[in-house]
Amino acid sequence: MNQSKQHQTLAQPPQVQRLYAVVARQIAAFVAEQDMKPGDRLPSEKKLAQQFDISRATVREAIVALEVFGLVDVRVNCGAVILDPHATTTLVQGGLLSAGVLPERLEEVARFRILLETDGARQSIANSGVDWESALVAAHHRLAHIEFRMKSGSATNYELWRQCDWEFHQALVAGCNSQLHMDLHKAAFDQFRKVVALEYRAVGFRGLRIIEEHKAILDAALARDTEACARALERHITAFFNAGAWALPKMRVAAS
Repeated sequence: MNQSKQHQTLAQPPQVQRLYAVVARQIAAFVAEQDMKPGDRLPSEKKLAQQFDISRATVREAIVALEVFGLVDVRVNCGAVILDPHATTTLVQGGLLSAGVLPERLEEVARFRILLETDGARQSIANSGVDWESALVAAHHRLAHIEFRMKSGSATNYELWRQCDWEFHQALVAGCNSQLHMDLHKAAFDQFRKVVALEYRAVGFRGLRIIEEHKAILDAALARDTEACARALERHITAFFNAGAWALPKMRVAAS
């Protein structure tokens, strides 16, 4: 096999135009045309939906994409605020959103998250006792409850699932005894889940598979099996790429 192919990063996904991607490019072009500055607010979802003659749900998906690319920051009670108006040059001229293509930094974020989370879990397993185990079990119980409701087709709020998902992964590394590690993990997790949110809206909930992945992580942690926990975490994070038609090279995580 050609050596260059052995070291490819993210493979190109199928060339399918998704509506949110088209709208995201249109909003990016609007930001450039209006010469908007950092701190300026985008028009409301309602106004953008009317302007582009689309649903508000599609506007929300497009804004999530723009947030992933660093163009806007979505703030509570404030809406979407411009962060980097120069990002529009890449989005519009480069056409990166034309087929829903995600930024190349996603691979780096995924690798970074795997390293941080597996090491944090390893330290937690080594350092923590029953209090850590109890918190982890409780966080997983809440997450599993929401996931089973989603699997059955219940109209569970996605934001509630996202919060429970974060609380479980946070609980897993909470015993690492390093605030810096925790802060870095949260930063990587937040970047990664923005893209997960985007794909969730496109392909939906992964159902039984993600439930089993979380259970495997829990079981390995409670068994104090650091190698199994690291493997379960890697499978969980890389499974997102498989579900979203992405090809991410196998990431081997050294276990100790």
